[in-house]
Amino acid sequence: MKEKFLEVLRTTKQNVFVLAAENGDQRHAMTVSSVFSVSLEPMSMAVSVNQSASLHDLLMEETKFSLNLLTADQVDIAEICSGAEEGQIRFNHPDWNLEKIPYLQSAQSNLFCTCKKIVPLYSHSLVIGEVDDIFHSGKTDPLIYQDGKYES
Repeated sequence: MKEKFLEVLRTTKQNVFVLAAENGDQRHAMTVSSVFSVSLEPMSMAVSVNQSASLHDLLMEETKFSLNLLTADQVDIAEICSGAEEGQIRFNHPDWNLEKIPYLQSAQSNLFCTCKKIVPLYSHSLVIGEVDDIFHSGKTDPLIYQDGKYES
């Protein structure tokens, strides 16, 4: 049944985001596709984060983070942030703005959030963030992930 479940999930098209956060002297980013809106009042988003991911332990209530919706031509960033190399090396790409909350300057959209709740559930946690600020480029050409590969 697990294989059938994975087969069904592979058929769905998911927008590709990079989740980035900084806490003290630690900074992490990871590619995520399980992202959804929770509420309009207050504006809030949820993202599923594997509990074994380095970024997971960095997040706690009131931590600031960004959700960066990638454009179709940002496959390189998606691959960097999902590869084996972790930590600071993921921020070597010149598109990062690291002044406050790390975010990707040429992403289609950036949602700047404050973590309000973390709900551990099985192997992952749902991280709920209240949206503090938004940048939207006006583009509508997101990077899509389906069947184990990126596409536009």
